[in-house]
Amino acid sequence: MEKLLARHIKNNLGIYMVIFFFFLGGIVFGTISLNFLGEQQLIQLAAYLDNLLRQFNTGTIKSDNLFYHAALDALQETGLIWFLGLTVIGIPLIIIFVFIKGFVLGFTVGFLIKQKAVHGLALSLTAVMPANLLQIPALFLAAMLGISFSTGLIRGRIWERGILPGLLNYSLCMLLVAVLLAGGGLVEAYLAPVFIRLVLAYI
Repeated sequence: MEKLLARHIKNNLGIYMVIFFFFLGGIVFGTISLNFLGEQQLIQLAAYLDNLLRQFNTGTIKSDNLFYHAALDALQETGLIWFLGLTVIGIPLIIIFVFIKGFVLGFTVGFLIKQKAVHGLALSLTAVMPANLLQIPALFLAAMLGISFSTGLIRGRIWERGILPGLLNYSLCMLLVAVLLAGGGLVEAYLAPVFIRLVLAYI
């Protein structure tokens, strides 16, 4: 398994480097963008955050509903990347999607730390990051699969090997990625609220 994983990464290292670069760039831009928010926008976002944390603390937000939406998002995101991988113009759009995901993560973590200081850092580490330990690798894998399939179509490799077997393998791999993303949703829905309540108990 380790040799297979190492060979996979080696064969697709260039694609993974591009994906990582744009994801990291999204995180940086998401963090920097906080400095361009107006005072009124910060007040509104802070009020929204406090209300959200209050709902987690009182148990108003149900874990089952969170998981349902997380699983739905996983299917939609992988479905989008899957579709983009089938198109010639899909590569830049997949990269933009990765950048946006990085931007959202950078903005979220940056805002938590900006508003809650040490407690914001604790919330980021305990509530935000655990799910992302599954979701970020899954996102990278989905993006790599989409870019690789699209490149194969452009260069004719997929056509030489047979479009139907290639499409089936591609779709199956994307389905497995969706399951991995949904696994991150399980962590987000059932584990993150517990950590949030623990952190809030010390605020």
